[in-house]
Amino acid sequence: MSPIPTLQVSLRETRLVTERIVMLLGVAKGSWAAVREAVVAAEAIGLGGLRFLDRCEPGCWGTPALTKEDGAALTVTANGIPAPFAAPALVDLALATSGEYGRAELTVHGLRDAELLPVMEPLGGRLGANIQVRATPEGQRVHASQATNTVHPDSLAAMAGGQHLRKPAIHGLTVPAELWWRLYHRSNEALTADTPLSRNHAGAALLTDGAGLTETDPDYVAEAAH
Repeated sequence: MSPIPTLQVSLRETRLVTERIVMLLGVAKGSWAAVREAVVAAEAIGLGGLRFLDRCEPGCWGTPALTKEDGAALTVTANGIPAPFAAPALVDLALATSGEYGRAELTVHGLRDAELLPVMEPLGGRLGANIQVRATPEGQRVHASQATNTVHPDSLAAMAGGQHLRKPAIHGLTVPAELWWRLYHRSNEALTADTPLSRNHAGAALLTDGAGLTETDPDYVAEAAH
């Protein structure tokens, strides 16, 4: 049996394609970057973040609801939100609670794709928290405390976005070629139409002698004529 063709995709390109699809999925604008990092982290640590992205359809976005609070012990209902969408808010909640009480114990119900929730561990680690996630009959249990080892701000891991992204920043991520091209072409749906205005935004602009923008891009006109 022949091996599945793969591509070595840079961390930057993975982030770019992921964020475009996150936009298409209807994630709230202020959460694009956070959800992007959750998906990329899930891919980097072997949880299948890109396969999740491939099967995810619009309409899944939402925010978890805090339904019970007893000091450091919190109960959260996710209402069917996929774990990578809920993870950033859950990390924030865990960090805020552990900052107040020295620890946090979250029980999370109603997650979709709950097997991806351990992505909270590297996401919390880059923010100075020690987060552990485990599945129980009662739901996903999240324990958080302050980390004893933090990433040095001048290290490669810090520049990459966390220790979990250190190797991908250097070597890229190995992705099945068929999966990657499917995601790439889907991500292009987030781009604006190719027009003279969009070309002025994205690249070189043609100027008149008076330094004003021309109304016509010759390349665009030539392509449109065909």
